[in-house]
Amino acid sequence: MEKSNHKVSLVNAQKEKDDEYYTLFEDISAEVPLYKEQLRGKRILCPCDWDESYNEEIVFKEENHVIRTILFSDNGTIKNIDIEQTKTKIEKDLNLVKCNFVKFLVSHADDYGIKSISVSGYNPYTQQGIRFQDIDYSYYDLVITNPPFSQFRELIAVLFKNKMDFLVIGPQLAISYKEIFKFIQSNQMWLGYAKQLYGFGRPDGTKILSKNPEGSVPRACKWFTNLDVSYRHDRMILTEEYRPEKFPEYANFNGIDVRETKLIPFDYDGVMGVPLTFLQKYNNEQFEIVGFRKGDDGKDLMLANGKSLFIRILIKKKL
Repeated sequence: MEKSNHKVSLVNAQKEKDDEYYTLFEDISAEVPLYKEQLRGKRILCPCDWDESYNEEIVFKEENHVIRTILFSDNGTIKNIDIEQTKTKIEKDLNLVKCNFVKFLVSHADDYGIKSISVSGYNPYTQQGIRFQDIDYSYYDLVITNPPFSQFRELIAVLFKNKMDFLVIGPQLAISYKEIFKFIQSNQMWLGYAKQLYGFGRPDGTKILSKNPEGSVPRACKWFTNLDVSYRHDRMILTEEYRPEKFPEYANFNGIDVRETKLIPFDYDGVMGVPLTFLQKYNNEQFEIVGFRKGDDGKDLMLANGKSLFIRILIKKKL
């Protein structure tokens, strides 16, 4: 891979065997401010930040007593901090910060009213650092991170097990993982605001960009969260009238296909297959998610002409 700021497509990135992809400041600064009030007073942990620390390290603490036992697990360590010092705000010098999550959060900590910001990292190839599985989450309120995609399922399971609030980045296709979709279907987890991330940074300084804003390229990613998002409270205004010729039936499922979210008919009460874009319009008081992608035969949804439709969410209007 060429050095410096050469930009390569995500298609080439698919060939990479490692999980070390750094979130760009552009994506963080576009998404995180939308949750500003939900960050107030929170003890935030950014695990999986290989570029920042291999210890469980505090980088920001509001003015107060610094008491180890309320900040870290027994496995954690505190670097460059005098824990005997009191009535002092701890704030890591931004010039020393490498992780864009930490850089953004520390620079906005006072304005957002954040209580503390901590980081940790673990490199599975060298077995250096603290695994997110080993952290005592009772010392934190909110996790914000971009985990290795190979461990996305496990991270989400750990976060739900520990009843954590979270805002994390994951592959768009994670929606189709049964371990992930069950949380979406049960309204315990949903998508953030961004339709598509701008891209990722690599350790060698290159940028891997997503060229399609709708996210149809490899390594297309989304924000996943259980923090409240405004669109979940907005009812879609449906203006399209159902016509059989416009909404073909599936050959292997009792339902119709709706090719665009904005075309959901107002006068059809059966099951409809809609694209992934629906999830960023989804109000669970207006619609029910009944399934994902598969027909009654266990195969991908198929139209009468034999065309298979890979990514469809099956929904039904609530009466």
